[in-house]
Formats: sequence, structure tokens, C-alpha cells
Amino acid sequence: MPADAIKPGVLVDIAPSIRRLTAFNAGTMTGPGTNTWVLGEKEIAVLDPGPASPRHVGNIVDQAPGEVRWILVTHTHPDHSPGAALLAERTGASLIGPTPPPGDRQDSSFYPAVQPSDGQEFDLGGFALRAVHTPGHASNHFCWWHAPQGVLFTGDHIMQGSTVVIAPPDGDM
Repeated sequence: MPADAIKPGVLVDIAPSIRRLTAFNAGTMTGPGTNTWVLGEKEIAVLDPGPASPRHVGNIVDQAPGEVRWILVTHTHPDHSPGAALLAERTGASLIGPTPPPGDRQDSSFYPAVQPSDGQEFDLGGFALRAVHTPGHASNHFCWWHAPQGVLFTGDHIMQGSTVVIAPPDGDM
């Protein structure tokens, strides 16, 4: 395995206050696994908690450098948002993200306390994110912009080594 290969279950520092923790759900649609982002220092925002895997949620809680206060998602496909309920149950964190549209490829269990609107700013314990509505892969897809470091969290709009699936009727170009 190359030294820079993505290793599920290992928290990796990407930039100051930005860490990646890859879920153990490697596959055709997920590549090496869903990337979960652990953002901040003392108060933590988790972006895309991944599948409803007790192992992955346990890794998030155990490896986060502070208290998990917010859980955000880019969209409600089964590899991105189902872990939110388990993580919220363990941490009491608030859920932020779009509600799932109708369809069998959606996580209908995701019930956010806050539904972002395009351009809405969030101050998550000093870690700033702006919601950017980016339908295409999914009608409820959001990217999250962190202006201080010029980082855009793209969810499933940019994939490692493959193209993005846009499956109608919910996905639409």
C-alpha cells in the first residue's frame, strides 16, 4: 500500500483544524470509503458522518480532539448521513443539513434541527462554514466553504479516481 494511501479508521491531519477520518465502507460507489471530516479544535463539527456503523461512529468520538457539538452532511445518501443519528445519540450534537427528498436511495432517517439555505453562514465554535447549494449528484447536495483556509468540502461532487454518479430522477444536470 502506498504511503499516501487512504487508510480507513485513521484520523489524518489535512490542514489546521481539518482532519479526515475514512469509514470502513470501501466499494465501487465509495472508493476507499466515505470521507468524514472532523473540523475544529475544542468544539468539533463533524461533516458527513458516513454510514450507520458503530465502529466508525466510535472512531469519530474516540479520535476527535474535542467535544462533538455539530453534525453536518453534504447530502442524504446512505454512505454520507446515516451515521448522524448514532453520532448524535452518543454526543448530543446538533444536526445540520438538508432534509431527504423522496426516493429509495435517500436516508429517510435524517432529521436535521437546522436546514441550511444557500449562502448561509455557520460559526461552529470558531470554525466558519458557508452552505453552498450544489444540486446535481443529488437535489439536496450542499458543498461547505471554509473561507479562512480556502477549503471547499465537496461531498460527492469530486471523486478520487472516478466520475460522479448523477442518477435521475433525484440527480439532475
